[in-house]
Amino acid sequence: MGSPKKSAEKSVLSLKAWTIICLLLICAAAVILRGIVVYKLYPLEYKKEIVSSSAEYSLDKYMVCAVIYTESHFNDNAKSAKGAVGLMQIMPETGEWAAGKMGLEGYTASMLYEPETNIAIGCWYLNYLQSMFGDDMRKVLAAYNAGPANVKDWTESDGTLKEIPYKETQQYLERVLRYYEIYKGLYKDF
Repeated sequence: MGSPKKSAEKSVLSLKAWTIICLLLICAAAVILRGIVVYKLYPLEYKKEIVSSSAEYSLDKYMVCAVIYTESHFNDNAKSAKGAVGLMQIMPETGEWAAGKMGLEGYTASMLYEPETNIAIGCWYLNYLQSMFGDDMRKVLAAYNAGPANVKDWTESDGTLKEIPYKETQQYLERVLRYYEIYKGLYKDF
């Protein structure tokens, strides 16, 4: 039989081992839960449609995700108080105009609730704004929110957008840029 001293040492070692194992399991669970919470907070739905339309219109897919998240939190049935609808919160008039320019036959305003159509029109419009304002994403995003005429008015004589007089548009721009970094960090491989 072993001595009582050795049994006590063995018990202490077993207790330490179990404590370490429990702590490791708790840490692993916390990391997994954090991941679940983060991905739940920043969902990524309609990947195929985002990848397809962003590639077709030469856009950064993470920027498209950030716009969608800012506009609707990936709610394809979203409707704003001003009447903008769908994932990318497109005004029906803008949707009709863009659909005509895109050659979408049989277009109706209700199609803005269809993710594929909404993302395609939203990406086309972002590309249109990019052709107007170049690679200055601040101007493009501000124009997406407040309209291109306003951004042209706000643009300094040297062509830069130094100040945005609409607080809503300034906050919108800040949110999209913040979410862009989040989506780029979370979804590296999509």
